[in-house]
Amino acid sequence: MEGIESEGKSVSEAVEAALKKLGVRRDQVEVQILQEASGGFMGIGSKPARVKITQKHWGEPTPTNLPPKPSPRAERRVQNSGPRRGQPERRGSAPQPRHESPRPAPKSSPKPARPESRPEPRHDPKPEPRHEPKHEPRHEPRQEPRHEPRHEPRREPRPEAAPVDSKAACRESEALLKELLKTMQFDSGTLTITWDEKQERVKALLESQDAEFLIGQDGKGLESFQFIATLMLSRRLGTPAAVQVETLGYWEKREADILGQAQKGIEEVKRTGKSFRLQPMDPAMRRLIHRNLQDHPDVETASEGEGSWRKIVIRPRRK
Repeated sequence: MEGIESEGKSVSEAVEAALKKLGVRRDQVEVQILQEASGGFMGIGSKPARVKITQKHWGEPTPTNLPPKPSPRAERRVQNSGPRRGQPERRGSAPQPRHESPRPAPKSSPKPARPESRPEPRHDPKPEPRHEPKHEPRHEPRQEPRHEPRHEPRREPRPEAAPVDSKAACRESEALLKELLKTMQFDSGTLTITWDEKQERVKALLESQDAEFLIGQDGKGLESFQFIATLMLSRRLGTPAAVQVETLGYWEKREADILGQAQKGIEEVKRTGKSFRLQPMDPAMRRLIHRNLQDHPDVETASEGEGSWRKIVIRPRRK
């Protein structure tokens, strides 16, 4: 059976839609993912998930018009189903002719032969056991396997990133942000570019009529816009450089909230003397906490976890 293709917002939705069309369960089909779902950038260029569903087959179908082959036990029952000797036949059954064979003449049983007298076994005296000297096992020294020295490739030290030229970073950021806003058909409004010495990044203050649309739901739009700007600026400068795009006080409120959580963690560490873990957060917020608490006299910070679960750990400073 040829498979059918189905689309959906995700792979699971596409599979459910195809199962409803075929009227089968999930364990009765094979799923082939033709295309993963893609959200695109701010809804632009999004692609649905597309899958192909094929029904499974378990072996070749057996013909149904042939009678089942009887088992050997059933055949023996049929052969022995006739009336036994000395028993009356059942009523309603047709009499079957009996073919009696002449009885053989009784054979005279041969007389048992007298058992021949066998000579009694001769019991020889047991030989005395010989006491041979015991040979204790020799413990040879164990030879350790020889390990040939492995010649691992020499790892060159990673070159340190060159320091960011603040003036060049501000100049490139202004031109880059205007270009991106024009491409997205957003009002560029007024851009104020400054250099943040404490966080070592470009800070761009944007006043625009489309600020709310740029921020998007839960700030996802502004975070994506800022990520692309940071990536493009680093490529143009040839060294890692960060850009923060501030509008309608979004980052100011969020940073104040993050630093407030960090302050509660500091108080908890002082009270209990144990480490305190914050909620997972993005790299920019982790960098903010690290740099704000790097000179704190009582606590120190570290990151743990992987990917989206990476978080800040505040612990007592080692003295």
